[in-house]
Amino acid sequence: MKTQAGLAVTLESMNSNSPDHPEIGPATPDHYGAALWMATGGRSRHAHRGRVTALLAAEKQGRISFDGLMTATRGSRVVSSIWCLSQPGKIGTVWGPGILSEESDATADLLIQRAVEFARQRECHLVQSLVGQENPIAGNLLCSSGFRSITLLSHLEALTEDIQAEPPRSDLQFRRCEDFRSESFRNLVAQTYENSLDCPELDTMREVEDVLEGYHATSNRSTYNWYTLEYEGESIGVIITAHHAEPQQLELIYFGLTVGFRKLGLGGEILRFVLQLAQFLGCRSTITGVDQRNVPATALYRRFGFQQADVKELFLLPLRLPNVAVA
Repeated sequence: MKTQAGLAVTLESMNSNSPDHPEIGPATPDHYGAALWMATGGRSRHAHRGRVTALLAAEKQGRISFDGLMTATRGSRVVSSIWCLSQPGKIGTVWGPGILSEESDATADLLIQRAVEFARQRECHLVQSLVGQENPIAGNLLCSSGFRSITLLSHLEALTEDIQAEPPRSDLQFRRCEDFRSESFRNLVAQTYENSLDCPELDTMREVEDVLEGYHATSNRSTYNWYTLEYEGESIGVIITAHHAEPQQLELIYFGLTVGFRKLGLGGEILRFVLQLAQFLGCRSTITGVDQRNVPATALYRRFGFQQADVKELFLLPLRLPNVAVA
């Protein structure tokens, strides 16, 4: 990773008046479309143009910000771009970088450094990027700037019409979470993280409170479909889902059990509950994600009819010393 002094020198040289260097800075409104297209995979013929249209509409409606959208331009042409989105939970998410094939990778490297600096200014504790097949070069560019490749994440989906899940055991109680910021709920979630097989590298990178704030944002600022699992009066697990009405999906964001109640078949009971909840809400499907290294969880999802819909490679860059308990 480059030192701050080295970065400053490089940035100064790249922003000089030399015709050999592109102009680097925040994207202007007339470049929003091209910048988003490139950052979300525009180098590939399979880029999702509909995604760009949706993002442009969301920005006009004030639902997202393009403050972290940056470009490298030559004249009026965008030659590289990146988008850093500051999200609740003190985490920055990077899309890209995207870069034209004839442009030097050094240009993308500088954009990555600008994105990281943007995340620092927004007081993010961690920067992540999920890289798919639509932008295969992005992973190498991120690694050259200090990001670490962690694992492959499978995005799974189960169609409601194809699943006939039985109700969970009657001796289990699923109770709605009344206050996700309460100490008892935070402690319960922290207990379920112990010895987790999903992205263990994240241990110590984020505080539980920050992780829950991120879950809350993903849940459309509603905990109506958050639950604690109780057995004989003891809280033994959590289930965090989000109902996305427009695409008719139930997203299983997270579920976990405390250590003493694992390997007892309770994961299957939780999935029965989640799949029945999806049916009750009229959802077309249930979606979730899993670390491919988590073999038991992957096998469980397959047993309940989940199919792989997509795969992303997870890259992480911590922005502060690891000293806290996290997810």
